[in-house]
Amino acid sequence: MALWKNGAFAEDNFRLVPDEAALADGEPSIVTLARFRAERDQLLGRNTPIGLLIPPGADWSDIVGDLSRFSVIALDLPKFADGRAFSIGRLLRDRDGFTGELRAVGAFFLDQMPFLKRVGFDAFSTSDPLVLKGLEEGRWPEVTEYYQPASDIGEVPAGKRPWARRPAPKAAE
Repeated sequence: MALWKNGAFAEDNFRLVPDEAALADGEPSIVTLARFRAERDQLLGRNTPIGLLIPPGADWSDIVGDLSRFSVIALDLPKFADGRAFSIGRLLRDRDGFTGELRAVGAFFLDQMPFLKRVGFDAFSTSDPLVLKGLEEGRWPEVTEYYQPASDIGEVPAGKRPWARRPAPKAAE
């Protein structure tokens, strides 16, 4: 899978480790929520960055106190039409205060990436050839108006409807 972060392809230092596989010493790893719950003390005791994979529909409320210990939280998008990761991402950022890397993993379209970014995602991991081609060609779908506000990302009201938003004008350089 390729990792897109900060507007460019980036090296992915983390490895998604299946539940039954051993963690490599010194290798930053992403583990499932189930594995983290089962091996919490051992995982947090490692002297290596740790990431968490949260599946759609999961309840992570029991580990909110541990969120600051994760360098990366990856949210699985199993189908492009499954919007639960959008909600989970926003809750992690706005309600739970997660400030680390929030990564979308799985099936998403290039057109969905600005909306994922808007709710808090800052990294995207995909093997979809159409998404990769679009990113390689420098295509980023621009969205100029939104129907719901997002928290503190520099948007201004768009017209008379209280929910309508548009990006704030960029400051003159």
